[in-house]
Amino acid sequence: MAVKTKPARRPAKKLPSVSEPKVQPSSIRLSSFDSSVILKNKKKISMGIGIIIAIAIIVLLAVYFKNVFIAVMVNGEPISRLSVVTALEKQNGKKTLDNLITKKIILQEAKKKNITVTQNEIDSEIKKITANLQSQGSTLEQALASQSMTMSDLNDEVKIQITINKLVGDATATEKEIDDFVVANKGQMTGGITEAQFREQATVALKQQKLQAKTQEFIKNLQDKAKIIRFVSY
Repeated sequence: MAVKTKPARRPAKKLPSVSEPKVQPSSIRLSSFDSSVILKNKKKISMGIGIIIAIAIIVLLAVYFKNVFIAVMVNGEPISRLSVVTALEKQNGKKTLDNLITKKIILQEAKKKNITVTQNEIDSEIKKITANLQSQGSTLEQALASQSMTMSDLNDEVKIQITINKLVGDATATEKEIDDFVVANKGQMTGGITEAQFREQATVALKQQKLQAKTQEFIKNLQDKAKIIRFVSY
């Protein structure tokens, strides 16, 4: 009987050793360069989007608030509010500015002296104005429209007038001044007016004249003392 022999084992082949791949410095620099470029591009894109959004907002605001910039459109061409303001300044700039200066120094003087005007005082004076206009066959609305004024404008004017009256004080007329006025203006007495009524009218007229002169002198003194620096001239 034949004996089976096992085939001899062949020695295992050694696999060549695989070394770890070495990262070249150049590849590191390339990777870093690529990321910075990407970041820069992202920033540019973000800035571009931001600029587009800002422009869109400006356009929308310009459309929505067009009356702030444009006064009127004439056959598709605009007239800006700035041009209207410039024209008005040329016409009445000095007078308007002087009035604003006067109001400012009056309010400043009132603040120094702790003089205030309440809304009730303003409303009471407006009621008197309304009643006076109605007695003349007119209305407050008509009077405001003729002067291109609003109720807010009237409130401001009445407040200034009351403030001046408080600062200046009342004006009085002596009996001699009233007598002289009556004698000098007796020819103006029309039918139906008694001498007593005319004397009462003379008293009111004299007080108004003296109060106006007193007010003008008071305002002039304030203007002379005020430090006014003008940046525009008309």
